[in-house]
Amino acid sequence: MNPYRIVAPAKNEIDLEPFELPQLATNEVLLETLYTTISPGTELAWLQHQASTPGVYPWYPGYSGCGKVIDKGDGVSTLELGKIVACNMPHSSHIVMAEKACHPLDDRQNPLDASAFRLGSIALQGIHKAQIKLGESVAVLGLGPIGLLAAQLAVASGAFVEGIDLLAWRRDLGLACGLGTVSAKATPDSFDVVLEVTGVPPVIGTAFELAKERGRVVLLGSPRGLSDGVDFYGQVHRKGISIVGAHERNRAQDAELLEQTHLKDEATFLNLLAADRVKMAPLISEVVSPKSAAATYKRLAEREDGLFLAAFDWQKER
Repeated sequence: MNPYRIVAPAKNEIDLEPFELPQLATNEVLLETLYTTISPGTELAWLQHQASTPGVYPWYPGYSGCGKVIDKGDGVSTLELGKIVACNMPHSSHIVMAEKACHPLDDRQNPLDASAFRLGSIALQGIHKAQIKLGESVAVLGLGPIGLLAAQLAVASGAFVEGIDLLAWRRDLGLACGLGTVSAKATPDSFDVVLEVTGVPPVIGTAFELAKERGRVVLLGSPRGLSDGVDFYGQVHRKGISIVGAHERNRAQDAELLEQTHLKDEATFLNLLAADRVKMAPLISEVVSPKSAAATYKRLAEREDGLFLAAFDWQKER
């Protein structure tokens, strides 16, 4: 076994490097990675040292994948050798994980689809914070990976959802995922809830415009910079809009509850995926070798048409 991983040694640089695995401790398992999926918004932001990122290198990207249990430490009681699990893991060929941080998959769950489960969990906590009610109208601004997952989850919550994106191929992808309505531009003052998922600061003003009086605007995308030109009197104050910050770290106030809530959201999304209430397969547009990591990140940064989510297949190089 020769473990290796993807590393960003400096800004805008991607490479592969070998590394040594730690010894298994009590209640830990060793996983042989099957797939990991790139979260393009977050990972490109950190790789490019965009606003609100630390810019500290080397940096090890990735936080969503699945693997097979090939060894386990003392005290592991729920995971047998050979079991496939999903977990919060970097882009690496092997990883040591705590047993409690692993979500066992069953026969209904495709490991490739499940490797993107953390993106679904991020979208799900935004839906929770939006407090969507049955029959409400919801606009999703930005049909990137988190946006399309949030839109599907809003539909599953009983909302009437309109997906909004300037790119026609992303709108087509929204239709393929079951959205009834997509558009390049929506009507102002029309929605009970607006999910802003682009992370582009000027678009936040558009989100305020789309919301009805006493509507709710949920900032699910991470804004990378300052929003100039927002009319807080006319767009927010006078309309009585509620603004909700939905960074995924704020799922609960207590540290212990935070961990439990992350795990619960992750398990919930995996169950929705297994029940075909949410579609992931249309969103994973390419499965590539880890050896093509540098080229893949470059293509994502260049916003290549049709390249949506890319997953690494770690079995190709064994």
